[in-house]
Amino acid sequence: TGYVASNTEGVATTLQRDGSDYSAAIMGRLLQAQRISIWTDVDGILSADPRRVPHAHVISEVSYNEAMELAYFGAKVIHPKCVLPAIISEPHIPIYIRNTFNSSFP
Repeated sequence: TGYVASNTEGVATTLQRDGSDYSAAIMGRLLQAQRISIWTDVDGILSADPRRVPHAHVISEVSYNEAMELAYFGAKVIHPKCVLPAIISEPHIPIYIRNTFNSSFP
């Protein structure tokens, strides 16, 4: 789940779409982390929508700009806002997409 939070009065609430991913990216920057891991239900950024293209494969590495552009145009694996904290950090923080259901995938 990962999207439960509390408001300023301490009342439980939910974050918006990808709010937990964005929070992870912000915390990664604030803590000067060596990496940011986004946990989702796929093995990484894929070459196509696996629901439409059965043989879609994981792209091993994409640039920050490519990730933001893919997200902007509909890839649900990462939200474009998640990339910004990693980019403005010096040095940049790598973002890893990890599969909750396949944690042994590299």
